Amino acid sequence: MKTEYLIALGLYLVGLIIRTGYEILKKGGIVNPKSKILFIIVVLGMCLFWVDWFIMCPQDPLHIVLPSFVRWIGLGLFVIGWGLASGALIQLRGVENIDHLVTTGLFSKLHHPMYLGFILWIFGWAIYHGAPVSLIAGFAGIGNILYWRHLEEEHLRKAYGEQYIAYRQKSWF
Repeated sequence: MKTEYLIALGLYLVGLIIRTGYEILKKGGIVNPKSKILFIIVVLGMCLFWVDWFIMCPQDPLHIVLPSFVRWIGLGLFVIGWGLASGALIQLRGVENIDHLVTTGLFSKLHHPMYLGFILWIFGWAIYHGAPVSLIAGFAGIGNILYWRHLEEEHLRKAYGEQYIAYRQKSWF
């Protein structure tokens, strides 16, 4: 494998470790989620995760030439994912310390549009580039995203109780 690919893969995994480590420490009450320095570190970790994902796929060591329509489907999934994640970020006006249950806009249909967007980014970008090795690495990202989602579900259930349970029954993912 090319050195550049391995470096990008390593940085991608470091970004995942930073974000997931933060979530574990936050759940355990070990870190303060209102810390600005910690927030910057987590954002930088997420930047590593995403920037290196976009670098990895085009450099995949086992590039597969896919039919054009499959590549277009991949690009479509990526664009939909980007739209969901960006729209959710804009609607939330942040990613941490949201002090109310958001149930309007994208959140009226999806209780985690940003996480679903991230998953679609991963699948779509790997398919578009015919990147099977990267897609395997992408499953580590998807597993982490689903874990973040699980932790957020626990938090929202504790914070909003029946209100969150009722909202969840009306929305997907």
